[in-house]
Amino acid sequence: MREWFEQQGRVTFAKFMEWALYHPEWGYYTSDRKKIGKEGDFYTAPSVNPVFAEVLADEVVKIGSGPAVIEFGAGEGRLARDMLSRFASEHPEFYQSLDYFIVEISPSLREVQQLMVGEHASKVRWVSEDELQAGSPYEGVILTNELVDAYPVHRVTRTPEGLREVYVELDGTSVEESQRFSEGTDRPVSIEQSELRFVESLRPLSDPALATYVDKYAPEMIVGQTIEVGLAGLAWYQRALSLLSSGHIVTIDYGYEADMLHHSSRRTGTLRGFYRHTLTTDPYQHIGVQDLTADVNFSALRDTGEERGWSTDFFGSQAQYLLQAGILTRLTNAWSSDPFRDPDMKRNRAIKSLILPGGLGEHFKVLVQSKPKRYNEAQVPPQTKE
Repeated sequence: MREWFEQQGRVTFAKFMEWALYHPEWGYYTSDRKKIGKEGDFYTAPSVNPVFAEVLADEVVKIGSGPAVIEFGAGEGRLARDMLSRFASEHPEFYQSLDYFIVEISPSLREVQQLMVGEHASKVRWVSEDELQAGSPYEGVILTNELVDAYPVHRVTRTPEGLREVYVELDGTSVEESQRFSEGTDRPVSIEQSELRFVESLRPLSDPALATYVDKYAPEMIVGQTIEVGLAGLAWYQRALSLLSSGHIVTIDYGYEADMLHHSSRRTGTLRGFYRHTLTTDPYQHIGVQDLTADVNFSALRDTGEERGWSTDFFGSQAQYLLQAGILTRLTNAWSSDPFRDPDMKRNRAIKSLILPGGLGEHFKVLVQSKPKRYNEAQVPPQTKE
């Protein structure tokens, strides 16, 4: 790994993060290391209980977008499995006409997903994004859960001289020598990964789109403040919108609107890692075996859709979304002498964890945008009551 980084030289932090997460040999998401659940690094809402997927499945049928359900980054496939099970048991007509697509770049996760969906495997098509684009446009729903936060981010700092971007390179100096860089643009990073050490530097912006982003979403940045700019995630969202001729896109992730996300109180941004259920603040530790992530700018996602003619049907916390979808009706009056194994009591606890303040339901947000079906002259639009 050292030789490889030496050959790359100085790169933007976004490029470093891309390698750490998606390098074909040692990237976090491309490895076969378990990532979700007790033996992994973090939990997701679908891994808590099937009730989360059941609510989403009912909502997909309710909004009636079309026969295609497209999931990007399906993790271990639990959300797909539980949604498909709900479609099959409660919405059989929809299930029969359904085309369920999974876009997954990790070969190891594809194998896990294929086993996870089990009896529903014949309803699922695993495709690359290019293959999906080739078959577009579709009528239906695009669904993501904790996808946008996994795209690499640029890190931008405001200095007295203006905006600068964080670059990264392998540091060949010793620990003692690197500690001398206490001032100036070179900032030592005391990290170790198989004796790898890196140094950060502040340099001119690599892309003019970064300055445009700051002007629009972080104009109040103060000197010394660093923010993350998710150009890759926004680019994906634009491509995703182009996949549908009509339908909905449902984005579930953690994040904020721009004014809260880039508030001056967040001097160092929101970049963080997860390693064996431990929050880390050093992106250069455990390279390839820790997740790296940053909060999503939902203002930017919403604007991206609306600028292309999409309507925003819902934006709010995950708790608000689930409550509006009737998740409380799924609570049961259950009691058991073994509450940790009783399925009804486990379900009740899961519902509470998904909606109670301070947990998943508060930090996670849901954005739903829609594009109506267009009718040409040969078609008659549906009649409406006056």
